[in-house]
Amino acid sequence: MIQANIKAMGSTKSNHTMQVKHWAMGAALCASLYSGLGSAGAWVPEKGQGYSKLGAQTFNADNFFGTNNDFQEFDSDNISYYGEYGFGNNTAIYGSVLYQDISQTDANNNTTSNSGIGDVEIGVRYQWQANPFVLSTSFLVKLPYLYDEDDALPLGNGQLDYEGRVLIGKSLNKYGYFGVELGYRFRAEAPSDEIRYLLEYGFSFNDNVYFRTKLDGIQSAGNADVADLGNGNLSITPEFDVGRWELTLGYNFGPARERSLGRWGVEVTLTQDVFGDNTLDGDAIQLGLTRVF
Repeated sequence: MIQANIKAMGSTKSNHTMQVKHWAMGAALCASLYSGLGSAGAWVPEKGQGYSKLGAQTFNADNFFGTNNDFQEFDSDNISYYGEYGFGNNTAIYGSVLYQDISQTDANNNTTSNSGIGDVEIGVRYQWQANPFVLSTSFLVKLPYLYDEDDALPLGNGQLDYEGRVLIGKSLNKYGYFGVELGYRFRAEAPSDEIRYLLEYGFSFNDNVYFRTKLDGIQSAGNADVADLGNGNLSITPEFDVGRWELTLGYNFGPARERSLGRWGVEVTLTQDVFGDNTLDGDAIQLGLTRVF
């Protein structure tokens, strides 16, 4: 009887040890995903959770996709903020705002410059399912009310845009995650509507270091007002195609912990325009300060 009790106690202890190990493995996996999925598109934060990023970027282009004999160089320095916040019931709100300092030089070395706040974007995202893959949809509005579209070098095209998007994400566990997005942006007046697409892959090396890479593309729907194709800012021509490759290396400070406790991080992002038509061909580097909570 005593031996049986001892065996039973040993079995109970063994089961408890296995449960602790399983919990620890699960916690490690969640921490890995938490460090890599802080802002991954399809995933919607739970109620009270969110993500913020403050970025400083410099962009330069001295080439143009297509024909433009009057272009020499375009430079942009900007500070941007992106944030998202979970409201519960698989719903989150997100948005971005951008402060720009831009200059454009023509073939005769005439330079035009401008600075200020550009377009503001705000949207809502809903997650329909989590398995066997994450499926979400989003609706976004672009607001052009904080600048003068009639400036010689405008900070935006002055148009109200509406965008619907389908987002798919899949965790690959220790191998990272990937995402696919497809959207349509309706542009209210002269500019062409746009088909927007994105492919994304991310991977966490450990609890602190991660990377992600994206192909972010815009395909013109070809329905711009032909009588209004002129535009002073060659980065926002009314009708263009572009594909941008992005590579980000990030670092989260401190040990992995529950998301509700919050975590700061830093990112370096390199962006290269790899193909396009009727738009700038340049590259950018951004430094970002992030917080997941």
